[in-house]
Amino acid sequence: MKKIHIIAFLIVVTILAVAFFVRDWLVFYQCGAVEQCLVDSSHFQNYAKFAVTAIVTIIAFFIGKDALCRRDRRFIQAAFVFALCADFCLKILHNMVKLFEHSSDYTLLGICFFMVVQALLIYRHTREGDEDKHTPGILIVPFVVMFICNALHLFGVFEGPTVPIVATYGAFLICSLIVACKVPKGTYFPAKNARNIKRGMILFFCCDACVGISLATGADHSVQEIVATIANNFVWYFYTPALILLALSGYKRKE
Repeated sequence: MKKIHIIAFLIVVTILAVAFFVRDWLVFYQCGAVEQCLVDSSHFQNYAKFAVTAIVTIIAFFIGKDALCRRDRRFIQAAFVFALCADFCLKILHNMVKLFEHSSDYTLLGICFFMVVQALLIYRHTREGDEDKHTPGILIVPFVVMFICNALHLFGVFEGPTVPIVATYGAFLICSLIVACKVPKGTYFPAKNARNIKRGMILFFCCDACVGISLATGADHSVQEIVATIANNFVWYFYTPALILLALSGYKRKE
């Protein structure tokens, strides 16, 4: 029954994904790179995308006795709870008309939630045993970046918190990708689970690379605006399968 439920959830996710993919490009065709038009025409996509995260989070909570171990299940479920909080900030709160004046704050809050997601995944993917309690040395890197960026912010190098927060998240993301790519070489995760972890994090990185491109391109030239919109349309093309692969990596399966 659990397998049937998971398949049903994945079918719903696929339908939603196809729907918002098509809608994203239709809106781009109709609006071009006009930001206000894109915002006004993207309410369905925002809710559908958040629904995808919510459904995949449910899949993660369906693991139950099929987990590799209780501790691993807790880590993957905690990561998805924070991912759900992040997407609630980025897709719901960020786009509510009544909260538009605080939209940038919700974006930064969402990024902070994703930092926690990556920290949990780094810890999970560096484990070597069922009751392994360790402190991954690689976590020092993002915290050093955080310290340096905040120090520069205090000295007035950065005008606001955006650059320090984005830079710190970038450090977490890169460290998480490095760790995930090493998982198949380890002995703790079964081969299929390890492959899902590696592929899931590669897709996660591609997703955030698209986010970075969409944010880095300026609004001074129409070409840059078009590149930003196209990159933004590809974010969930990578993010949706990334979520699915990471959720399924928590299930114990036959080799």
